[in-house]
Amino acid sequence: MDFMGIVNCASSATATQFWGAMNIWLTSPHVVNRRILTSIRVLSAEMKDLSSHHPIWGEKLECMCQIVRSIKGESSLALLEMLGDDFINLSEDVSLSDTSDDRFFIYVNWLLPRNVDRYSDTLELVVVDKSDNCFTCFHRSLDSGRESVGAKWPFRVRYKDNVVSLTVGAPEEALSHPSVIWLKEQLLPKILKWAENEKVSEGLVSGSLHQISPERYVLLYTELKRKYGPELVKSWSENTDPKKFVYEDIAIATYLLLLWEKERSEKKLERLQSFLDLGCGNGLLVYILSSEGHPGSGIDLRKRKIWDTYPKNVRLEIRSIVPSSSNLFPETDWLIGNHSDELTPWIPVIAARSSYDCRFFLLPCCAFEFDGKKYQRMDSSKSQYSEYLSYVKSICQDCGFRTEVDRLRIPSTKRICFVGYERIYPKEHSEAQDEMIRSLISKRSKGLITCSEAPRTPKWSSDFKPRESVEKVKNCTQLERSLIGSIVNLVANHLLGKVRLISPASRPDSKWNAGGQMKLESIASVIPGELLKQLKNECGGLQTLLKNNGHIFHVSGGTVHLKIPGADYAKRKSPSKTPKVSKGSIKRAKPCWFFENHPDGCPLSDDQCNFLHPSINTA
Repeated sequence: MDFMGIVNCASSATATQFWGAMNIWLTSPHVVNRRILTSIRVLSAEMKDLSSHHPIWGEKLECMCQIVRSIKGESSLALLEMLGDDFINLSEDVSLSDTSDDRFFIYVNWLLPRNVDRYSDTLELVVVDKSDNCFTCFHRSLDSGRESVGAKWPFRVRYKDNVVSLTVGAPEEALSHPSVIWLKEQLLPKILKWAENEKVSEGLVSGSLHQISPERYVLLYTELKRKYGPELVKSWSENTDPKKFVYEDIAIATYLLLLWEKERSEKKLERLQSFLDLGCGNGLLVYILSSEGHPGSGIDLRKRKIWDTYPKNVRLEIRSIVPSSSNLFPETDWLIGNHSDELTPWIPVIAARSSYDCRFFLLPCCAFEFDGKKYQRMDSSKSQYSEYLSYVKSICQDCGFRTEVDRLRIPSTKRICFVGYERIYPKEHSEAQDEMIRSLISKRSKGLITCSEAPRTPKWSSDFKPRESVEKVKNCTQLERSLIGSIVNLVANHLLGKVRLISPASRPDSKWNAGGQMKLESIASVIPGELLKQLKNECGGLQTLLKNNGHIFHVSGGTVHLKIPGADYAKRKSPSKTPKVSKGSIKRAKPCWFFENHPDGCPLSDDQCNFLHPSINTA
């Protein structure tokens, strides 16, 4: 089948940058293709001149699928035998960004799906022709009963004279197929973006799930998701998004279970490892790990509502953890710091001082120092998160751990984790190592306990203060109603005094004043200083208060205007359209602010408005 041209895009990228982008695609296809959980390299080999052989690769891929189906990941030698005289040598260390290279390569990747019910493991064959600056991809499902996670038809991407082109080996009538559209609208733009960004960086770790078997991860995650997911989402009693938090903790639990399974196999351990989750939050991770047989518990300074729904064998304790000699855990195999905030830099220290055999798993989120204060970035060329990760890694190493860095597959932007497997020093050197740890704390914490103070207190840093056991509400909801009303009315009056935002023809009523718009900083300038000071004590301040009153105001891009009753103003495509009144909406118990406070009243009738008008009988 011939390859048909789909799109040509001019690019400022060089050939070196193009191949750098291709390398990202080859190693991390999941960042574009959300069907893919992870990619495993089965084979990479240098070949003879294959520029004229592209059409036969579809047939060879079918044979490769047969081999991989039968012997899974041990297929390299069998695949090389199948390639026969075409094969020259393995090419694991080839740099695709070398533009002087004009050789030919093939890469065979095993793609594992996120959704194993719908999608099949898929074999991907990539034929790289460096002489022509192009690569061609073929995909085949390893299970004919389920869909492939790859493209339906083979496709080719070529770089020539600052133009990146996409061609597809599909019949003409298939050019409107979703698979082809995805290549054109999702994959190609991403490749161009990578190619034109000279500073694409993988940070501390490239790829993900390096410390465990990706194949086992897919199977176990699917099993745990079915086992725990639906019921937990259904019975979720917290004020957070259950789909995010439930499935994120299931993913973390899956990773830990496989990590510990691997450790038992390598160290010939018979019993399941024990654990302690410091700063366990909702306790979900403790619940899953305990339910899977690992003895352990969680500690947090606040109890969560969901704790009461767990079985009695799930051990959760309410208390503050202050880094000190009274908070060591010599009987625990693994310490867990999952988004442990101010305890994050202390987790490796506590593990190191608990016992020589104590290990840790650390997933940093918010950046904190040893004294409990926020971490201050020192290198403006890096993001705070990337710099903090490097700092945490240095702490782990200074504490004497052989530290592995990995990237989890969780619905969070903070997914880099550290695994402290074992020590890099012999046990008899523990005292010397502890002195190094003390020196580390001294450099990073002004409140280090001195030798003269040590007999009087077990604390390791006098400046460290755990957060309050009662969480302060910081979303403006705790302000007095009268104060909120004063600010809302003040802002509304200023908006109503501005030039009208919409023309009379587009308003619900030609006499109704929709007001103008103002920048947030302009609104702040008209609020009395004392009132503004009270707002600034709340997280989010003025903007949060206005957004909390979204039935009155619309806030977008730092600009505020009144929300027209009955209209979803943010989705209106044309100011000439009359606001659409929703039909069949549930009447809310809250009184209509516009009816009671707007000088023109509410432009909607009693039965049209979703809020209560005084004339409505609420008895």
